[in-house]
Amino acid sequence: MRHFKYIAIFLLFFTVIYAESAMLQFIYENFNFENSKKKDNGERFRAAVNYQKDADLYQFVYEKTHTETFKPPLTKDLHVNKIFLKYTRNLDEKQSFSLSYVRIDDNIMKEVDGGNIYGLGYKYGAFGLTQYLSDYDNFNVYQTELKYTFKKAFGKIKTFTTVVGKYIRLQNKESNPFSANAQDDYFTPGLKFHAHYHEYHMGAGAFFAKRAFAVMYDGFKIQDHAMEFNQTYMFGVGKHFDDLDVSLNYVYQEATELPINNENVKAKNLILQVAYRF
Repeated sequence: MRHFKYIAIFLLFFTVIYAESAMLQFIYENFNFENSKKKDNGERFRAAVNYQKDADLYQFVYEKTHTETFKPPLTKDLHVNKIFLKYTRNLDEKQSFSLSYVRIDDNIMKEVDGGNIYGLGYKYGAFGLTQYLSDYDNFNVYQTELKYTFKKAFGKIKTFTTVVGKYIRLQNKESNPFSANAQDDYFTPGLKFHAHYHEYHMGAGAFFAKRAFAVMYDGFKIQDHAMEFNQTYMFGVGKHFDDLDVSLNYVYQEATELPINNENVKAKNLILQVAYRF
């Protein structure tokens, strides 16, 4: 029933904004794990709407994930649904602030089922600061994210390089076995690069050092399961066709499964994204 509620919200939201300036995205993701003792492979579907009206940007995402699991130790496959809401207000040409919210529906991991993630961000020119609170039943996660973007043009090639730092602190992690083996805090540096040339674009990125229960991709990716990621590498290419944009991305990650401390887990994701601007 909750699935239909999320879809109904999405359809209502899209119906209201259809006549205005908007972008509709559909994303399909296929992923698999190596050396995991819990997860085998799966797929993820995302539908997103971005609506820009004057200085206000409204974003809505519905995400549905199915993961095939090993039984035992798990008793059934994993089904997770998430809704993402984000509002951004441009104060002037340099400044903006944002509010975001995420809701999690998880059929197995009761520790994060019903979890709420809140975000508050501020941007001034190339500098950005965002604070997140992940509110779960037995523990909380606080994340502070700083980033700075360098812009450079080489003839007709426009490039954007972003340096990112994430500080993550867990509160009451010893209250349950799910998060007990995680560190008290983490600091994860990252680097992202994006380039545009006419209708083509490409991107690459990496995150180094350990992290767990992190908020990623400007609040549109939640790593809510008990996995301690160590390395992340990303690469993608795409092309614009007038109002249509198509891109293909690949993500490789290494992690340790918590709380069992199963090391050397590898996660590989292939992502196809199609976006249309109205």
